[in-house]
Amino acid sequence: MPTVIWSTAENRGIPALRQWRDVIDQSLFTLDISSDAESFHARLEQGALGPALLSKLTAGPQKVSRTPRCIAKTRDRPKMDVIAVRSGSFRYAQGEHEDVLQPGDCVLLDRSRPYRFEASETCSMTLALEHDWLARWTSDPVALAGRRIDGAHGWGRALSAVLASLEVDMLDRLVLPGGALAEQVASLLVLACTPEEGLPPRDRPQEARLRALIADHAHDPAFDVTQAAQSLGMSRRSVHMLCARAGESFGARLMRERLTRARSMLADPRTRGLPVGEIAWRCGFLDQGHFSRRFRERFGATPSALRA
Repeated sequence: MPTVIWSTAENRGIPALRQWRDVIDQSLFTLDISSDAESFHARLEQGALGPALLSKLTAGPQKVSRTPRCIAKTRDRPKMDVIAVRSGSFRYAQGEHEDVLQPGDCVLLDRSRPYRFEASETCSMTLALEHDWLARWTSDPVALAGRRIDGAHGWGRALSAVLASLEVDMLDRLVLPGGALAEQVASLLVLACTPEEGLPPRDRPQEARLRALIADHAHDPAFDVTQAAQSLGMSRRSVHMLCARAGESFGARLMRERLTRARSMLADPRTRGLPVGEIAWRCGFLDQGHFSRRFRERFGATPSALRA
């Protein structure tokens, strides 16, 4: 998608605040926004980072609420937002979590649940991720929401550094596909939000290792449940039981990973020169006809149609 830039350069105060509400409603999602600033101003830059939407927001002091009324207006797929503060302070609350973000800190907020925040004059980056896409890295993305991520320590420092390096106007010039960078952000996000001693039951080491194995070997047509079991030191039956507890068979998980990867490559302008058959092969499919059938079953369009 082309970069979108909007600002209140020609308006200030109440007219600008009214325009800002409309822009956020149309470009992101519905929020209740108010401000006591006599000369409110704001700017939005927006572009696609693979399957994610990157937004840079610069705004004067404001109070923002995601209320049940706002949530009821949502018609798109469930999403979650990684917010990284670059300047100013940001006090937020979602569920039982309430904290203050300083420059460098991050938080993951769930659009499907109410939250509120109060910000000073701030500049922040927001990366919108689909809930189901984020679930490739953790079985329960909602459990990560609301936790303050310290941008000065541990994995939070690594996440903060990546997000601090991103600018909307560089998205078309990245050497890597945007989807690859979005996956790195998702990986760091889960690491930063999930201390080892606090893993939820479904994220015990075996489940986490199985997810990593599927992600690392999905490109290999020979990879199957037998190889996964050997790598995990488990029996095939145990692997099938582990998958059943998560509500999806091993074959279905592997196929979902391959098809999702193929969709990202087909949608990325950097791989536009690759034939569909080459993309199928790179995603673990030996037969292009089989790939096309499974792709259409999952996404409702053939690979060629999606690319067009």
